[in-house]
Parts: sequence; C-alpha cells; structure tokens
Amino acid sequence: MSIAVTVVIAPSRCLRCLLAGFGASLIAAACAVGLVAPPGYAGGPLVALAPLIAGLCVAHAALRPAMVHRIDISGPGQIRLTVQQGVRPEREAALPAMLLPGSTLWPRLMLLRLGTGRRASGRAACCTVPVLPDSLAPDAFRALVVALGAGAEAAGRATLEHKIL
Repeated sequence: MSIAVTVVIAPSRCLRCLLAGFGASLIAAACAVGLVAPPGYAGGPLVALAPLIAGLCVAHAALRPAMVHRIDISGPGQIRLTVQQGVRPEREAALPAMLLPGSTLWPRLMLLRLGTGRRASGRAACCTVPVLPDSLAPDAFRALVVALGAGAEAAGRATLEHKIL
C-alpha cells in the first residue's frame, strides 16, 4: 500500500521557543559561573567571556533564517525534498531523497533523516528535518506519518524507529 502526499513543513514555533529557553538558561548558567568565580581565579578572563560566547550562540540561533521544506511522496514511495530559503519559485529544485536509517517517528515529533545524493567529497549528503504538529496543517501530520510508514514497508527497509515514550 502506498499513499501519495505533499506537505509543506514550516518552522515550528514550539521548537524555536524551546531553543530560546535553552539559550536563556545557557546565558544564565554562564553568568552564574562568572559571578561565583573568585576574583583571583586563574581562568578569570575565560569566565568573563562565557556569557559573551553564550550570547553569541543564542544570537546565531535566533537570527538564523528559518527554512521551509516541502516533501513530496509519490504513489510508489519516491520522496522528493525541496528546501525553500529565499529562493524564487522558478529556481527551486526538488531533490530526490531517500529515508535514511535512524529516522524517528514519535506521536508528537518526527525526525526525518533524508539522504539527498552525494557531495563532492563522495560522502552522502544528509538533511535532518524536525517535524512537529504545529509545523503542518492539522491533518497533514498524520498523513505524512502514514505515507512514510507505508513507503518504508513497501521498500522492505527498517529505516524508521517507532518509539513511544
């Protein structure tokens, strides 16, 4: 059984909020270490740089452009991935992709490891796409889970890990 589906995966607001909270806790921990360190501590300059480095990491994560992915799964189970990041629609190219081992399906989260060909170095190019329910239309999350499961079953590969916590 195969199911054809096309979904557009927008950046998840929940995931970005969690990343912002993690960054804030990282800055708070760095500041706490800097305040607790004794004044004569040998690593004083490094402790003073810890909040700055943590702040730069948070700024990098916050200012990083969000990417929109489109996944097309055809009837026989072929997967095509389009990454949309400030690209005009006529220049977008859908890359053939395959689901790599280690892709995970949980009830409220999918981590899709998609292989999109080979790099110039000869290694396989891998793209990990986190999919949360707020990234898709309400019915599209379930449709994508079913289509990916049916495609992996039809190919006879154990590429998906179904973990329920």
